[in-house]
Amino acid sequence: MCLDTNVIYHFLFETELTERAERIVRLGAVTGTAMPMIVYNESLYVVGAKIARSEHGVKGKYSFRKLIAKRGFPQKAIRMVNDFTKDFHIVILRDHQDPDELVHAIKSYRLAPSDAQVAITCKQHGIGTLA
Repeated sequence: MCLDTNVIYHFLFETELTERAERIVRLGAVTGTAMPMIVYNESLYVVGAKIARSEHGVKGKYSFRKLIAKRGFPQKAIRMVNDFTKDFHIVILRDHQDPDELVHAIKSYRLAPSDAQVAITCKQHGIGTLA
């Protein structure tokens, strides 16, 4: 199974979807789980932004970038995401790089570019389940 960023976020932070994310992650721990590099990247960003919001009052992406420029990227976010991948033995996949396939997935499945990147990477690695 390939994990997407939203599952990781809801697993790491208590939300209305945490219970569902926990079930998905635990199932993946049994069956095997991967995440494309773009999901790892997005996860670092959203976890870092959440921490910056709660610990430093950051309200948007520009103030988050200012915080990073001044203090560096939140190390707590890196630890949280890396611990998650290690604790659940998640394999990080190299993103599949084919512009034509990317555009095809965007058009055919009506996906945002980053979501299409996740889909074609999982497909390229023979993974048919995306959570």
